[in-house]
Amino acid sequence: MADETNTPVAGAQTATQNAEVDTSVKAQEESLKKNFPTLIGYLYMSDPDNTNPLWHHYVMPVFDEKAYENLPWHVYKERPSDDLVDPLYSVQKSGWIENAHDAQTQILAQAQMKIDALDKSKEQFDQTLKSVQENQSNGTAQTLTLTKAIKALSEGQANQNKLLASMQQLMLALTGNKQATSTETTDTKQENGGN
Repeated sequence: MADETNTPVAGAQTATQNAEVDTSVKAQEESLKKNFPTLIGYLYMSDPDNTNPLWHHYVMPVFDEKAYENLPWHVYKERPSDDLVDPLYSVQKSGWIENAHDAQTQILAQAQMKIDALDKSKEQFDQTLKSVQENQSNGTAQTLTLTKAIKALSEGQANQNKLLASMQQLMLALTGNKQATSTETTDTKQENGGN
């Protein structure tokens, strides 16, 4: 029984280590920077056919600017976005995309966020439209009130003009009677000899 030890099986240990290892691009970059402080940048390899998700977005250290000049197949300068769970490089789209096989929930969550944003913008649009309609309604009511006031003022002015016209006629009539009376008085005085 001397051979009995409590060492785990190598395959089980590797599986446990892989489950605990963060394979995100950010984690890989941080690990490389820690292990290779003289690196000047990163390149990103993407092999969509590899069954190991790490190779879908493998980060490689760069120590020389010449490494950026002639990039081998599946190696890219462009960094994948941190919001991608399992990024793959799409040659057709010329950029990093989410690995649809492994991250349907992530894609659905992003779609739901976009739908929610559209709903919020629709609500804001509806509120703005309602406000504009209320302003137009208030403006129409004010215009109607102003129109009624102008009409009443015009009618009042017309009545005032009629009153002035009738007063003018009355004045003319009175003036005509005075002239007639003063002419009669003058004529009578002349007939009586001036007294």
